[in-house]
Amino acid sequence: MRKILTAMVLAGSLAGAGAAQTVSKETAEAVRKEIMKIEDEKVAGLLRGGSEPVDWIVKYDAEDIAQTSVDGSTPNKAQIEAGLQPGVFKMHSMKQDGHRFRVYDDGNVAVVTYHALGVIERNGKVANRENLFTDDWVKQKGTWLRVAHEERDMPKK
Repeated sequence: MRKILTAMVLAGSLAGAGAAQTVSKETAEAVRKEIMKIEDEKVAGLLRGGSEPVDWIVKYDAEDIAQTSVDGSTPNKAQIEAGLQPGVFKMHSMKQDGHRFRVYDDGNVAVVTYHALGVIERNGKVANRENLFTDDWVKQKGTWLRVAHEERDMPKK
């Protein structure tokens, strides 16, 4: 009996999860446009440099953002901001592409994966970078916040 009850609860939860993923094409497209505008703002700010990369983090990253960097570290928001300060970090070039969106919760949650290619300078060391990213966005009180950010090196061919 216990196994039957567990199976029924599990089936009910999976049915609810499936329903949460269904959003109209119009809603999904509106979310895509909103987040792409934020992404374009990020890239432009990274390329301009100065305080703009940190300003973007302050505005769009949740206070308790869950980030996993390429090196496996999990910096908090203050550490992320410190790593983007002028004199510590400079973006020489950057191009993002291949954005894929998954939209949930009536358009209030989005998971975005994308590819980026660029040249960065960190602590005076210049490096070519090619990465894959996953960002989780949540809309709270009409404002998008990035709640999770994962960086991975592009697999070697």
